[in-house]
Amino acid sequence: TWLVVVRFLSHDPIHVARDAFIDCNHLSLVVAPRASELVGTTFQGCPLLGGAGVVEDTATNRRRAVDLQYWGVRTHQLCSAPHRKWVRTVLLVANRLRGGALSLPREMWYTILESIRRWELGRAQ
Repeated sequence: TWLVVVRFLSHDPIHVARDAFIDCNHLSLVVAPRASELVGTTFQGCPLLGGAGVVEDTATNRRRAVDLQYWGVRTHQLCSAPHRKWVRTVLLVANRLRGGALSLPREMWYTILESIRRWELGRAQ
């Protein structure tokens, strides 16, 4: 699973090569001071970035960048097909266990899954 989040830390003028991120299929979010300066040619052809993908450096947007690392209903579509399948399998097993000795509420299963980074889904530890 790919996750590319760019965060610029400096409040000094930002200099990024015009083609540094062009056609980056995995670029999900850009957090930068004066983000509007970066919109235009720098991020052309980035399908996951969308209209709200280049945002100002605020606490809310920094949290959003961290949230992209973890599985969740909102990030499920960003996961690779094998990772989505793994999550589906876990939820099917949870459903099968419902009412048994190992039963947990559905919300608990979601909480457990939301604590796993997307690239760790299905990995043996």
